[in-house]
Amino acid sequence: MIRNTLILAAVLAAVSAPALAASHARDTFIKEQDVNGDGVVTKEEFVITRDQLFKAIDADKNGVLSKEEYVGEFKGRLEKRLAASTETAEKKEEERVRQMRQADVRFGVLDSDKSGGITPAEFAYSGWRMFVTHDTNKDGVVSAADPVAADTN
Repeated sequence: MIRNTLILAAVLAAVSAPALAASHARDTFIKEQDVNGDGVVTKEEFVITRDQLFKAIDADKNGVLSKEEYVGEFKGRLEKRLAASTETAEKKEEERVRQMRQADVRFGVLDSDKSGGITPAEFAYSGWRMFVTHDTNKDGVVSAADPVAADTN
């Protein structure tokens, strides 16, 4: 187990694509979290990618995500997506306003102890809920073998 985790960590370190937030859509979740390309996201793989994402967002490296760090990272991803969108400028602005409001709300929800920052445990828990949501056949991995829940894909 430890050996597999170390091997996976080495593979992850070699991968240049950044880890993304845990998607609500199963197939997107697999695409974003399956760093070794085997079509399966294991618990160990997911834990490592969540840890890497936390560290990437934690710009000041103090071990806690401030609202500015969390919302700022999301805004960067949102702006890239909006820049590639073919929607009108008005629609893009509506989406930007709506998504940024949601980012503020998400920060408040993830900061479950209301300390003003998201701890690694709070961040891990939020991602773990999404892993469990996608592991619909409860075999401990997320893959195409997991039936898609009606409200997630």
